[in-house]
Amino acid sequence: MARSREPVTKPATAEEAGQKKRSDQKRAHITDLVARRLRHGLMTGAFMPGQVMGLRALATAFGTSSMPIRSGLSQLVAANVLEELPSGSVRVPRLSASKLKELFEVREVVENMAAKAALKSVDADLPNRLTAINKRLLAAIDQRDALECLSINQEFHFTLYEAAKSDVLMPLIESLWLLSGPTMYFSFMVPNSPWDASEHKEIIDGVKAGDAAAVQRALSRDIRTTARHLLAASGSNGPLKSQIGIAVDRHFR
Repeated sequence: MARSREPVTKPATAEEAGQKKRSDQKRAHITDLVARRLRHGLMTGAFMPGQVMGLRALATAFGTSSMPIRSGLSQLVAANVLEELPSGSVRVPRLSASKLKELFEVREVVENMAAKAALKSVDADLPNRLTAINKRLLAAIDQRDALECLSINQEFHFTLYEAAKSDVLMPLIESLWLLSGPTMYFSFMVPNSPWDASEHKEIIDGVKAGDAAAVQRALSRDIRTTARHLLAASGSNGPLKSQIGIAVDRHFR
């Protein structure tokens, strides 16, 4: 009985190999971009506690397919930033008051370490960069643009911390903001919440003077004030108990 011939697979041409490489690079770039936008959204309160991260809605908001969204969400679930439900859906965790309190206590310690380290190697332009960012924040506060305020606030803090040039502290700080960030939107909903960036002005003055202790005092007060108001919002009838979700389209476009 004659044997059937195995199909011969032609080796890819140089052009085909190049096209595949470019396609893979583009896919990896999109996946990385989506992951970074998801992380930024979590750190800046664009996603709220209890919000289900719908693939279709996110893909529409990001202008991409569901595949990189699914990959980004899987990374965040693996990092214990998001939680997977029995149904397979993924949602933002709803933190207990005790965990929220602990997160802000750890934030204060780690972020003060970064601020102190930043002042040891501060460049002359850092006060100017912080002042420009804070000016934009004050404008957003005047307009009561919550998402813009939260995004610029994160930019202000991370600009200070990144000046420490620490490969150890920055990943720790980011992980803490990924967990605490979704609660930040509610700081606008708490009566008498002092969104005036006054501590930022003191931080800038401390950076200009090279006074690490002054920077740390203002930073601690900033973190503690936010924590106090968010903890007040996490009571039995507080807004943190809700499962309100907000549109992310405007924030990411």
